[in-house]
Amino acid sequence: MQIDVQITYNRKEIDAEAILDSGAEGVYCNINFIKKYSLPTYDIELPVYPRNVNGTLNKQGAIHHAAILRMGIGARHWENIEVTITNTGRHKILLGTDWLKVHNPSIDWSTNQLCFDWCLPQCHPIEQQDPTIRQFLLIDAWETQNNDYLDYTDHGTDALQHIVAHKACYFEPMI
Repeated sequence: MQIDVQITYNRKEIDAEAILDSGAEGVYCNINFIKKYSLPTYDIELPVYPRNVNGTLNKQGAIHHAAILRMGIGARHWENIEVTITNTGRHKILLGTDWLKVHNPSIDWSTNQLCFDWCLPQCHPIEQQDPTIRQFLLIDAWETQNNDYLDYTDHGTDALQHIVAHKACYFEPMI
C-alpha cells in the first residue's frame, strides 16, 4: 500500500510517497531521495545486511548509513523516524514491520485508508515542533540496566550518533 508523506527539513516540506511493506523488516529510505534533498545522514556502527523474501542477501549489500527524518502522514501524525539508507528502487520510503508494530494502524486495504487509532501520543502533536533530544532517543529501545553504565543501541545506532547527526539542524550552540 502506498501512502503520501511529508518530510520536513529546514522548515521546508518535501512531498514523498512511502510504501507499507509487511514483508520487510525495518524502515528504509532511498539513497537518491536523500541525495536530492541533501538530507543529513550518519554512519551506523554495525552494518545492516538486508535479506530478500527468499532469505538471500540483497544484491545492494550492507547498509552503512542512516538518517533521522521528520515525517508527517496526513494532518495529525508527525514523528521523527530513523531510516537506514539503501536503494529501494522506485520507492522513496519503505515502512516495514518495525514501523507497523510501533504504530499498529488500522488499514482498510479495499479503500487504501490508514487510521492511527493505536498510535503513540508523541505522534499526534498539537502543532509541529522541532524534535527534542527525548524524541531522538527512542523510548522503546531502552533496556534495563544492571550497573552504572548506560548502553543504548538500536539497530547498530547509538544515542550519540542520533544527536550528532542533527545537532546542527535543531540544537543551539552551547557556550
